[in-house]
Amino acid sequence: MSRQFKVIVADDEKLIANNIARRIEESSDAFRVISRAGTGLEALEQARELLPDVVFSDIKMPEMDGIGLISSLREEHPDMLCVIVSGYSDFEYMKAAIRNSAVDYLLKPVNPEELRRLLQRLEAMLLAREQQVVSRRESDAAALAENVRTYLQENYDKPVDFSALAESMAVSAPYLSKMFHEQTGTSPSRYLNDLRMRQAKKLLMDTSLTVREIAARVGYPDPFHFSRNFRNTIGCSPARFRDNGK
Repeated sequence: MSRQFKVIVADDEKLIANNIARRIEESSDAFRVISRAGTGLEALEQARELLPDVVFSDIKMPEMDGIGLISSLREEHPDMLCVIVSGYSDFEYMKAAIRNSAVDYLLKPVNPEELRRLLQRLEAMLLAREQQVVSRRESDAAALAENVRTYLQENYDKPVDFSALAESMAVSAPYLSKMFHEQTGTSPSRYLNDLRMRQAKKLLMDTSLTVREIAARVGYPDPFHFSRNFRNTIGCSPARFRDNGK
């Protein structure tokens, strides 16, 4: 099934609400009416709970009118799209709707072709917004991964606390690990280990430093831990690696 956006219809006349809901679903497969409300207050409570993509609302309703509803939704959920559907063509109502960021103002009875065109516009707006969110998320993830990579390259020779690193970047440790893996194909800990092992191999081949000294230079205060990890990663001990390279 293709992407469907959620809709709430608010109208104090049940028959009209059902008719608008039916016309919406008949006019576009991209929208599904998930609830109907008989008052503005009821619609607001439903919107808070169900988080629809679009709210179609009448102007005149008990407890809270349509303008009050879309004003409250704009404050609480600025990304939620609102459409006024009313039997009143009064210009003041239209101005109030526009002032409160309604996407459109439809007159009852709703013209099917006008509704169809509106739904096409709403779908385009919602899809464009989703793409912007995806692009922003991908950009943020790439930047996060690059920041982690830079930090590890500059600090591989010290103990690394990934929880503290995540906190410094205002994300959770699991999120940091997930985003880093998605961007690089490996985990932060594996990336750090590979950095340390590459540098350790270079020091073993190019210097006369002891294994203990090399361990300290690549972030291992405990040389036995370093030697065990080196063997598990490279397949031989540091001393054997050095001897084989000579």
